[in-house]
Amino acid sequence: MMQGKMFSNPLPPPLSDSNRCIMDDPSGSSLRVYQVWKGSNKFCLGGRLVFGPDIRSIFLTLFMIVVPTILFLAFVSRSLIVEFHHHMGSLVVVGGVALAVYVVILLFVTSGRDPGIIPRNSHPPDLEDESDVSRVSADWPGGQSSASSLPPMKDVTVNGKVVKVKYCQTCMLYRPPRCSHCSICNNCVERFDHHCPWVGQCIGKVLKMMILPELLVMSAACLFLDATQSIRSSCPKLLSREVLT
Repeated sequence: MMQGKMFSNPLPPPLSDSNRCIMDDPSGSSLRVYQVWKGSNKFCLGGRLVFGPDIRSIFLTLFMIVVPTILFLAFVSRSLIVEFHHHMGSLVVVGGVALAVYVVILLFVTSGRDPGIIPRNSHPPDLEDESDVSRVSADWPGGQSSASSLPPMKDVTVNGKVVKVKYCQTCMLYRPPRCSHCSICNNCVERFDHHCPWVGQCIGKVLKMMILPELLVMSAACLFLDATQSIRSSCPKLLSREVLT
């Protein structure tokens, strides 16, 4: 559990609730979080899906999944259905297609989900005590303070250990430990690992537990399609009607 004062103001509500109403514009109509979002993300379905700015890369990944599946259906599936006994070929074909469909579903779920974005503050946090003020001139390069007069780093206690947290001038908040600012999405992301170009999304706290199953299923699908093609090419009579009858 994190102790100590890291944020003088509570963190903004999570991005997963990006469809909620946060303000009224001068015309009297309500504005949603995604409508005033300052990051580089792309939103769909009224803010329910959040993609990275490089969302087009998903189509390249989708192409690399769909094309081998189509080739498998066009050139391999018929031979498997004809040669394999007791509908075993049909089961093999259905299994390969099911794996491909599951990979596509995982791709879109991973790409369109909040990876752990910390919404930026609308204004900088207040100075907490006089020690913060006294440290400003020493912490900032050249002895100059920022416009908000906030120290670039602070000490917080996490599980009894003192760690340093950095202030993000873009998001106007002190980043929690293991949080980094993604220059592509222009957001601070909890437990940021990297920005994945294949899914067009940051891999952070939320998506770390989802990207591994996707990679495992994708690898299984590739091995499955390759194995069926190898069996068909090298052992055309394996499990055929002539052998088993």
